[in-house]
Amino acid sequence: MSIVLTAKAADQLIKVMGEQGLDPARAYLRVTYHPRAHYQQRCSIELKEDDGRVSETDQVLESSGIQVRSDRKSYHYVKGITLDYHDAPGAQGFTITRPPSKWPAKEPFATPWIHEALRTVIDPEIGLNIADLGLIYETRLDASTVTVIMTMTTPACPMAEMIVTDIKSSLKQPSREISSVNVEVVWEPPWTPEMVSDQGRDQMGWR
Repeated sequence: MSIVLTAKAADQLIKVMGEQGLDPARAYLRVTYHPRAHYQQRCSIELKEDDGRVSETDQVLESSGIQVRSDRKSYHYVKGITLDYHDAPGAQGFTITRPPSKWPAKEPFATPWIHEALRTVIDPEIGLNIADLGLIYETRLDASTVTVIMTMTTPACPMAEMIVTDIKSSLKQPSREISSVNVEVVWEPPWTPEMVSDQGRDQMGWR
């Protein structure tokens, strides 16, 4: 799975290279993923000119005749995207189609009470609740069943079983007629510290 540029996107990028005075033979497109950015701004693109050095952490590929580079951390998220360009009046610009199930949901919490319930579940190793820690990718509420799709800070997390048990206890609320809680732990995309919320970063003293 790679990064796909449509012919229209490639043509427009070549046009922009000329406008910016970039040498098409040396120019490349850098694609970066920003976990803590607003949902619509999580993926950014930037034309740059090769300075003769390729970072060892870069994934380098080619699509529609244009070299594309992405750092390894970003590539976990952006592999599979399609970059297109639209030139309709009033709707000009590049569009990025994200890969299915690759990025966390726009709003991971199905209802406010689920958010609040999960904020009572603490990762004992870090001392921060799993909602602000950024471990929750998606939640679904279907009648009396809650489904939680989440990750752990590391696949070797020794507290994983305890955290899952605490999640089920926090959500199985008779007053809300919740009788079943399903927890699915996934590893794509991998957790990074950038996923911690602003409130969580304040609590941890990270800013």
